[in-house]
Parts: sequence; C-alpha cells; structure tokens
Amino acid sequence: MHTVPDLTELQETRLRMEVKYLPASPFRRSYERLCRRFEEDLADERDRLLSQCASLMLIKFIQEDIAGVTD
Repeated sequence: MHTVPDLTELQETRLRMEVKYLPASPFRRSYERLCRRFEEDLADERDRLLSQCASLMLIKFIQEDIAGVTD
C-alpha cells in the first residue's frame, strides 16, 4: 500500500537531493531559475516540491549521462 508523503517529507527529500546533486553542478543556476518559475506558476506547495524533486532527478541523470554512467 502506498502512502502519500507529507510536505515535511517532500521538503526533506528536496533538501537531501539539493545537497547531493547541486554543489558542483553546472546546472545549479538553471535549477534555481526553475524553482523561481515554479514559485510563480504553481500555487500548491506540494506541486512545487514535486516539480523541484523531478528537476533534481533530471539533473542527476544528465550528469550521469555526461559522465558515461549507465544503468
């Protein structure tokens, strides 16, 4: 059975992902721009957090592709 994460869990997940994937990322500025856009376009905090987490996952995959990491 699935449980829906609450806002605190989503915030914690986003923070963990930011710490892990952004420190030396060339995509940091793009992510920050996206976050501002999400703030402007998405009224619901849950939608913003999910969008931010999805963006971080994409950054992770792009960085892995650049590094030649495969599944």
